[in-house]
Amino acid sequence: LQVTVPEPRTVALLFQPVLLRCHFQVGTPGPPPIVTWKYKSFCPTPAAGDTWAAPGDTPGDAAGACPDSARTVRIVATKQGDTVTLGDFYRGRAVTIRGGAELSLGPAAWGDSGLYVCTVTSTSDLQGNNEAVAQLVVLGET
Repeated sequence: LQVTVPEPRTVALLFQPVLLRCHFQVGTPGPPPIVTWKYKSFCPTPAAGDTWAAPGDTPGDAAGACPDSARTVRIVATKQGDTVTLGDFYRGRAVTIRGGAELSLGPAAWGDSGLYVCTVTSTSDLQGNNEAVAQLVVLGET
């Protein structure tokens, strides 16, 4: 199993549609894999004494360097076969998983900036890398 995100960083305008691409290859045929997209907010600014970032890291590099307990983490959507299930926070929004594993967020909202983890779980192929991360930055209109 090999999961990749061809565009690791996406910048979108507020209220514009967003598509985060995730590709996967399963080495062994079998039942359709389960695709899960999870949202993780960017790391908050470290408080005095917190050592999430290594010395010399730029703020962008430290985006994924804090523990999950210091950020908001939630399931966006899962897909198995043709069935897509949305997480509670995303119900009522134009969010879906298209094609194999592409996350369509519909119009981007203020709280959408963050890290999106694409995880593919296959019962027939347990080898390789089963997740990849896409970063989304939503910009307001000027």
